[in-house]
Amino acid sequence: MKLETKLLESKTLIDTTIDLSHLIERSVDLIALNNVQIKGTIYRQYDEVQCDLSVQLEVVQKCTYTLQAVHYPLEFDCIINFSNDEETYDYIPQDIIDLDEVIFAEILLYKEPNVYHESASGEAFQLAQEPHPAFKSLKEKKKD
Repeated sequence: MKLETKLLESKTLIDTTIDLSHLIERSVDLIALNNVQIKGTIYRQYDEVQCDLSVQLEVVQKCTYTLQAVHYPLEFDCIINFSNDEETYDYIPQDIIDLDEVIFAEILLYKEPNVYHESASGEAFQLAQEPHPAFKSLKEKKKD
């Protein structure tokens, strides 16, 4: 979804569903982002834009151990500022704002860093800890 900054009203309400499937390949652990619902208000003052948004979606992410699909809901609120003010900006103002890219970046911030499928067992991925051979002989000497 593209927003042309000059055509935005001073206050614009947004309530839409967007498709982010074209951005999934950028993330190594995401399989899908389903039903991405965006609601909120976009404020414009001259060339500055503030997006006060609520985002709801279903995340399908790869299990950290088995790479199986793990589905979970994600919901968050965010305020995104397009401004030239170095103290408050998130992004530099542009003539056309690609809302898909901005929302995808926010989802990457809010999603779980690691998810585990219910059938995953971390024990299969634990290395057996054997002492270094030099220390093994010390252990045997200590037993004596």
